[in-house]
Amino acid sequence: EEGLLNSGRGCSGWVALAMAMAVADVAGQVPLAFLAAAGATPSVASRSHLQRHGSAHLRGGGSGGGVAPESSIGVPVSAQEEPAWRRIVGVVAVTMLGVATGVARRRGALAAARRHQRNWAAGQVLVALAAGKGGAADEEIGDDELKFEMIDALIAKSRNASEIGITTCDWHTEVYDEAPEGYKMLLDKGIDMVDVEVGSTAVTLLADVLTNDQPRYCMRLTPRPTYGLGMMLSKKLVYNWTVIHPLETTMKKLGVETAEMLMLHTEGGARMNFAFWVYDAVAEAYRNGLCNKVGLSHANADISTVKRVQDELQRRGVSLSSVRLPLSLLDRSALELVQECKRLGIQVFATTPLGRDELASGRYTASNPTGGEIAVPRFTLAQLIPLRPLHEALANVAARVRSRTEKLVGTTTITLQWVRTKGASPFCDVESEANAKAILMCQDWKLEPDEVAMLDKAADEVDKNRPAGYRG
Repeated sequence: EEGLLNSGRGCSGWVALAMAMAVADVAGQVPLAFLAAAGATPSVASRSHLQRHGSAHLRGGGSGGGVAPESSIGVPVSAQEEPAWRRIVGVVAVTMLGVATGVARRRGALAAARRHQRNWAAGQVLVALAAGKGGAADEEIGDDELKFEMIDALIAKSRNASEIGITTCDWHTEVYDEAPEGYKMLLDKGIDMVDVEVGSTAVTLLADVLTNDQPRYCMRLTPRPTYGLGMMLSKKLVYNWTVIHPLETTMKKLGVETAEMLMLHTEGGARMNFAFWVYDAVAEAYRNGLCNKVGLSHANADISTVKRVQDELQRRGVSLSSVRLPLSLLDRSALELVQECKRLGIQVFATTPLGRDELASGRYTASNPTGGEIAVPRFTLAQLIPLRPLHEALANVAARVRSRTEKLVGTTTITLQWVRTKGASPFCDVESEANAKAILMCQDWKLEPDEVAMLDKAADEVDKNRPAGYRG
């Protein structure tokens, strides 16, 4: 038994070890080499027990004649133990029952996902009919034709979706006693998409803000690890531990019942790989109404990663609605992925749209290293001089836009509009009031194609002067 607990090989190791022990009972001993082949590592106590058990059978002479071995209390072993064939039958029965139960649970989950997908499609068809996309009520339209029409309309809408949100990545209670003033300003002006990480300290700051309008929260959630127990525990316990309970706890603190977006989030640049129960838990949260949409947040996501996550969610009746990734004039490595996501109808949210340390905002330049503030310069000339072509292009485009729109447009606004022109929705930090005002200036106008070309050319020139692989 102790060797069985130490096997650590999952379900197959448990079954093999149980069968090995039953067969060993027939032979009259449990060979330690067979246990080692099954992946077990018996302790000293269990090894000595097995040796005593085997030696007792050997003393009994096996299947031939002889005196029945005596146990430590003087009772024959044959009187203490049931026949070996009963043990074998019991092990086989328990094994087959476990396999059958697992298969039935898996089939039930897949069937529920297919039912939910059909119900979702039917609901969307009704929405399209109510909006007038289905024509007259008595017009006969095939289900497949109407579904494809509805899907095309949703994809077209997603391709054109470009809004600006607020990120709280750098909000920490050690730095802030309350949410920045720019946050409240934007909420009052209708900028209400808020990016927040589940369980972060920013949740406390957001919960203390009193506003008339409820923000739409985009919640990034890193699934809790199961420490190898995900296959052994009940699915309800696994769902609650990995996804649902952390999400509900954060939502309770924020005073909301439904999140606008639930994003599966991973830190660092490692390859993203979630266990199947994570996708099951996300689908369960979506079906329970804890979120309206499901997204993906990964710094080094590529098209294969996005398609893999999309396939996993679709098998469970859930659509991948958005992807969150870094994009700025100083980090354009994700532009190809952005275009592919637009083709698939997936909305893209851009993190760090102003570049690392806001170096792409045009606020900190070689001629103005403090950004207009009376303070010690944040950057050295060695950092700012290589960015001069981009900063000059931003200033020139801002001057053109001011004369064209008669608005007080600055370089930070130009940077945000460039991100929107590429098809992404920027998540901008508003710890400074200047960023909040720049976001408000993005409304009701767009960059002209020649202005976008000027910025792209300047960014290309900056890339040539920077080390290979550098991302800012």
